[in-house]
Amino acid sequence: MTWFRKLLTVSLFPTNMGLAMLVAWWSTQAGLSAPVVLVGLALVTAVIVFSAERFHPEHTQWNRSHGDVQTDVIHTLVSQISVPELTRLFLLTVFVGFADDLHQAWGGTLWPQQWPIVLQLFVAMAISGFGEYWAHRLMHENPWLWRLHATHHSPKRLYFLNASRFHPLDVVLLYTLFFLPLLLLGVPPEVMLLQTVWIMVHGMYQHCNVHLRLGPLNWIFSMAELHRWHHSLKLEEANNNYGNNMLLWDIVFGTVYWPRDRDASADIGISDMPDFPDHWWGQMRSPFSWRHLQQPNQQR
Repeated sequence: MTWFRKLLTVSLFPTNMGLAMLVAWWSTQAGLSAPVVLVGLALVTAVIVFSAERFHPEHTQWNRSHGDVQTDVIHTLVSQISVPELTRLFLLTVFVGFADDLHQAWGGTLWPQQWPIVLQLFVAMAISGFGEYWAHRLMHENPWLWRLHATHHSPKRLYFLNASRFHPLDVVLLYTLFFLPLLLLGVPPEVMLLQTVWIMVHGMYQHCNVHLRLGPLNWIFSMAELHRWHHSLKLEEANNNYGNNMLLWDIVFGTVYWPRDRDASADIGISDMPDFPDHWWGQMRSPFSWRHLQQPNQQR
């Protein structure tokens, strides 16, 4: 491995994340349009990660198409863009009046807007991550909820685009638990933008096929090095590391899985459902045709 590859291994993600957060913060000061900033940062990050996957992959075989790109593009348009936005608009319509009443009863916003913005960001990540953690964990532990989440574990490889592979019902549940507490607390737009950028950049790298080793930063971010274990075929490995964007609640509740003597296997997916559909429409139907997808006498 050349010195440049070694540098990429330890610095690519923190550099990309740090610069993206700085650009997002600067944009709030400059009054730029948040959607324009998000689209720009998403495209730049996607190009960087795509290029790094070709130059410095974790597993070379993961760079070969598994006939999944079209499916993941549709998931990106539906589950990454359309469903979250529609859910956000619905929650605003239903709960914004209640949030205003709550703030008036409190005598002002419940959110500590006087705190430094970095501290506000970490508090927002911790609060929104708590509900996401428990929903994610229960989706693995409860057979009925697992039906919603299985789509995310169906890929046979990890690459940046399948960070968006979620069933829309899964997205509605997770996004509601993420966004609703922040809405009720009155989190300001600039903090929400920074949090969205964090989640966007983190998600691409969490599922990327880039050789990354973050060392102590793995105790903050729930990054690729740990998340690959979460996609393992072995349940004792996969049913851990539930944090979507931070490792905090895995640390608190004892679900961190990080063997130091080996790396996660390249063999991933759902061990007891080898015929889980690869195409988008089949994955949309999967929670409602579950018995046809399961092998006899096997349950997750």
